[in-house]
Amino acid sequence: MQERTGELKLKFFFILMLVILVGCNKEDDGVVIEIHKEQHINYLEDYGWSIDRFASETKYAAHTLQSFKSHVKDIKELGHVDLKPFLDKEVIETGYILQEKTMTYNQIVGYILESGNEIIGGYLVFNHEAKQADGTLNIDQSNMNPILHRKELGSDDPPSHSKTMRSG
Repeated sequence: MQERTGELKLKFFFILMLVILVGCNKEDDGVVIEIHKEQHINYLEDYGWSIDRFASETKYAAHTLQSFKSHVKDIKELGHVDLKPFLDKEVIETGYILQEKTMTYNQIVGYILESGNEIIGGYLVFNHEAKQADGTLNIDQSNMNPILHRKELGSDDPPSHSKTMRSG
Protein backbone atom coordinates (compact mmCIF):
# COMPACT_ATOMS: atom_id res chain seq x y z
CA MET A 1 0.00 0.00 0.00
CA GLN A 2 2.81 2.37 0.93
CA GLU A 3 4.58 1.51 -2.34
CA ARG A 4 1.43 2.39 -4.34
CA THR A 5 1.08 5.72 -2.49
CA GLY A 6 4.71 6.51 -3.39
CA GLU A 7 4.02 5.77 -7.07
CA LEU A 8 0.96 8.01 -7.06
CA LYS A 9 2.97 10.84 -5.46
CA LEU A 10 5.70 10.40 -8.07
CA LYS A 11 3.15 10.45 -10.92
CA PHE A 12 1.48 13.52 -9.44
CA PHE A 13 4.89 15.22 -9.15
CA PHE A 14 5.71 14.52 -12.83
CA ILE A 15 2.29 15.79 -13.98
CA LEU A 16 2.72 18.94 -11.89
CA MET A 17 6.19 19.54 -13.35
CA LEU A 18 4.85 19.03 -16.87
CA VAL A 19 2.07 21.58 -16.26
CA ILE A 20 4.57 24.09 -14.87
CA LEU A 21 6.98 23.63 -17.79
CA VAL A 22 4.25 23.95 -20.40
CA GLY A 23 2.92 27.05 -18.67
CA CYS A 24 6.39 28.64 -18.56
CA ASN A 25 6.94 28.03 -22.28
CA LYS A 26 3.74 29.76 -23.31
CA GLU A 27 4.53 32.55 -25.76
CA ASP A 28 2.52 35.72 -26.05
CA ASP A 29 1.82 35.73 -29.78
CA GLY A 30 -0.11 38.98 -29.60
CA VAL A 31 2.77 41.28 -28.66
CA VAL A 32 5.82 41.85 -30.82
CA ILE A 33 8.31 44.44 -29.67
CA GLU A 34 10.97 45.56 -32.13
CA ILE A 35 13.87 47.68 -30.98
CA HIS A 36 15.72 49.39 -33.78
CA LYS A 37 19.16 50.91 -33.53
CA GLU A 38 18.85 54.59 -32.69
CA GLN A 39 21.60 55.29 -35.23
CA HIS A 40 19.44 53.65 -37.96
CA ILE A 41 16.31 55.54 -36.90
CA ASN A 42 18.18 58.86 -37.00
CA TYR A 43 19.80 58.08 -40.37
CA LEU A 44 16.46 57.35 -42.03
CA GLU A 45 14.73 60.28 -40.28
CA ASP A 46 17.45 62.60 -41.65
CA TYR A 47 16.12 61.61 -45.11
CA GLY A 48 12.48 62.05 -44.07
CA TRP A 49 11.71 58.32 -43.69
CA SER A 50 10.37 56.43 -40.69
CA ILE A 51 10.64 52.71 -39.86
CA ASP A 52 7.53 50.55 -39.86
CA ARG A 53 9.25 47.24 -39.15
CA PHE A 54 12.47 45.26 -39.48
CA ALA A 55 12.89 43.44 -42.80
CA SER A 56 16.32 41.78 -42.89
CA GLU A 57 19.94 41.80 -41.83
CA THR A 58 22.89 40.38 -43.72
CA LYS A 59 26.36 40.27 -42.18
CA TYR A 60 29.28 40.03 -44.56
CA ALA A 61 32.39 38.83 -42.73
CA ALA A 62 35.68 40.58 -43.47
CA HIS A 63 37.07 39.62 -46.91
CA THR A 64 33.75 38.07 -48.09
CA LEU A 65 32.21 40.95 -50.04
CA GLN A 66 34.36 39.92 -53.03
CA SER A 67 32.13 36.85 -53.30
CA PHE A 68 29.10 39.09 -53.90
CA LYS A 69 30.48 41.07 -56.85
CA SER A 70 27.13 41.57 -58.56
CA HIS A 71 25.49 42.92 -55.38
CA VAL A 72 28.48 45.17 -54.59
CA LYS A 73 28.37 46.47 -58.18
CA ASP A 74 24.62 47.20 -57.90
CA ILE A 75 25.13 49.00 -54.59
CA LYS A 76 27.80 51.19 -56.22
CA GLU A 77 26.06 51.85 -59.54
CA LEU A 78 22.40 51.97 -58.47
CA GLY A 79 22.65 52.78 -54.76
CA HIS A 80 25.61 55.17 -55.11
CA VAL A 81 27.56 53.59 -52.23
CA ASP A 82 31.14 52.47 -52.94
CA LEU A 83 32.00 49.45 -50.79
CA LYS A 84 35.53 49.08 -52.17
CA PRO A 85 37.17 50.62 -49.05
CA PHE A 86 35.30 48.04 -46.94
CA LEU A 87 36.10 44.82 -48.82
CA ASP A 88 38.47 43.71 -46.05
CA LYS A 89 36.10 44.67 -43.22
CA GLU A 90 32.85 43.29 -41.83
CA VAL A 91 29.84 45.01 -43.41
CA ILE A 92 26.28 44.75 -42.12
CA GLU A 93 23.33 45.44 -44.42
CA THR A 94 20.06 46.03 -42.55
CA GLY A 95 16.71 46.49 -44.26
CA TYR A 96 13.64 48.17 -42.83
CA ILE A 97 10.17 48.40 -44.31
CA LEU A 98 9.31 52.08 -44.13
CA GLN A 99 5.97 53.62 -43.12
CA GLU A 100 5.79 55.85 -46.17
CA LYS A 101 4.28 54.86 -49.51
CA THR A 102 3.99 56.47 -52.94
CA MET A 103 1.19 56.51 -55.50
CA THR A 104 2.75 53.56 -57.31
CA TYR A 105 4.59 51.69 -54.55
CA ASN A 106 2.91 50.48 -51.35
CA GLN A 107 6.13 49.18 -49.80
CA ILE A 108 9.46 50.97 -49.56
CA VAL A 109 12.44 49.19 -48.06
CA GLY A 110 15.34 51.26 -46.75
CA TYR A 111 18.69 49.49 -46.49
CA ILE A 112 21.48 50.75 -44.25
CA LEU A 113 25.09 49.66 -44.72
CA GLU A 114 27.50 49.89 -41.82
CA SER A 115 30.99 48.85 -40.90
CA GLY A 116 32.67 49.21 -37.52
CA ASN A 117 29.45 50.62 -36.00
CA GLU A 118 29.55 53.50 -38.52
CA ILE A 119 26.94 53.96 -41.23
CA ILE A 120 28.65 54.01 -44.62
CA GLY A 121 25.55 54.55 -46.75
CA GLY A 122 22.13 53.36 -47.69
CA TYR A 123 19.73 52.75 -50.54
CA LEU A 124 16.02 52.29 -51.20
CA VAL A 125 13.98 49.63 -52.99
CA PHE A 126 10.42 50.49 -54.04
CA ASN A 127 7.93 47.60 -54.18
CA HIS A 128 4.30 47.08 -55.02
CA GLU A 129 2.69 44.17 -53.17
CA ALA A 130 -0.59 42.65 -54.31
CA LYS A 131 -2.25 39.58 -52.84
CA GLN A 132 -3.48 37.25 -55.58
CA ALA A 133 -6.78 35.34 -55.54
CA ASP A 134 -4.90 32.11 -54.77
CA GLY A 135 -3.36 33.69 -51.66
CA THR A 136 0.14 34.17 -53.08
CA LEU A 137 1.81 37.53 -52.74
CA ASN A 138 2.93 39.15 -55.99
CA ILE A 139 5.71 41.69 -55.51
CA ASP A 140 6.73 44.05 -58.30
CA GLN A 141 10.13 45.26 -57.20
CA SER A 142 12.06 48.19 -58.63
CA ASN A 143 15.81 48.21 -58.85
CA MET A 144 17.92 49.63 -56.10
CA ASN A 145 17.79 53.43 -55.83
CA PRO A 146 20.13 55.79 -54.01
CA ILE A 147 18.95 56.95 -50.62
CA LEU A 148 17.17 60.22 -51.12
CA HIS A 149 15.18 62.61 -49.02
CA ARG A 150 11.49 61.90 -49.09
CA LYS A 151 10.84 65.48 -50.25
CA GLU A 152 13.06 64.85 -53.31
CA LEU A 153 10.66 62.11 -54.36
CA GLY A 154 7.73 64.50 -54.52
CA SER A 155 4.82 63.01 -56.41
CA ASP A 156 7.15 61.23 -58.82
CA ASP A 157 8.09 57.64 -58.23
CA PRO A 158 11.56 56.27 -58.86
CA PRO A 159 12.28 54.74 -62.26
CA SER A 160 10.30 51.55 -62.78
CA HIS A 161 12.52 48.53 -63.37
CA SER A 162 10.09 45.77 -62.49
CA LYS A 163 10.92 42.24 -61.58
CA THR A 164 8.18 39.93 -60.37
CA MET A 165 8.86 37.83 -57.31
CA ARG A 166 6.42 35.27 -55.98
CA SER A 167 6.03 34.38 -52.35
CA GLY A 168 3.53 31.96 -50.91
